[in-house]
Amino acid sequence: MPVLNLDKGRLEVKNKAGNIAELIIFGEISSNRWADSDVIPSDVNDLLGEIGENDALDIYINSPGGSVFAGIAIYNMLARHKGHKRVFIEGYAASIASVIAMVGDEIIVPENAYLMIHKAWGFVVGNADDLREQADLYERFDTTIANAYTEKAKDGKTFDEFLDLMKAETWFDGFTAKDYFNVTSTEEIDIAACLDGELYKNYRLPKNLLMNSIKIKDKKKGIQEDFGTSEMELAKAKLNLLINL
Repeated sequence: MPVLNLDKGRLEVKNKAGNIAELIIFGEISSNRWADSDVIPSDVNDLLGEIGENDALDIYINSPGGSVFAGIAIYNMLARHKGHKRVFIEGYAASIASVIAMVGDEIIVPENAYLMIHKAWGFVVGNADDLREQADLYERFDTTIANAYTEKAKDGKTFDEFLDLMKAETWFDGFTAKDYFNVTSTEEIDIAACLDGELYKNYRLPKNLLMNSIKIKDKKKGIQEDFGTSEMELAKAKLNLLINL
């Protein structure tokens, strides 16, 4: 079992025991590698080729998400793998990374880990026709994404309900995830979700996740400061997080 390092993104496959392999997805999901930590579809394709098509696969995820196209490609590659798939959310699976998590035959979310779902977004430049075309494309993305969630949904949870949850940008910890998805919630693990990189700046972060990220970053820098939960303290925490990037 490799050491799980939340400080640096990485993707790798290793034999675990017998006919079980493990795939570690830590870092942003991208179509092209812009940073060493990026996870790209060609890596997943190559690495899946190293194991048997019926081998069981344990997938570990700690990712802020990234490219919709790349994430859907990775989801489809993993979905085609015939072996039993277990997904472990080590810290958080946000945005398109939460879609990749839905590929699991089993999905394990510790109490202090998170799934985050939201509507597709991006940057568009062009005239009115270009903007309308992109808006239509993003709506098709939302349909694809909501369908993936619905396939793993608890009985009674609907496609439209997930669209509403995406619109609100919803964060599920291990407690709440099991109310919406067919997942297993486990006790807290020592490795807690800590946000890093750039994507999270666009997210509406839960207070406890923000606080945890501040404390972990401060601990690395040898800073001893405990933030509370008042609006002023939250503002200080956000400012401190940006300064420490």
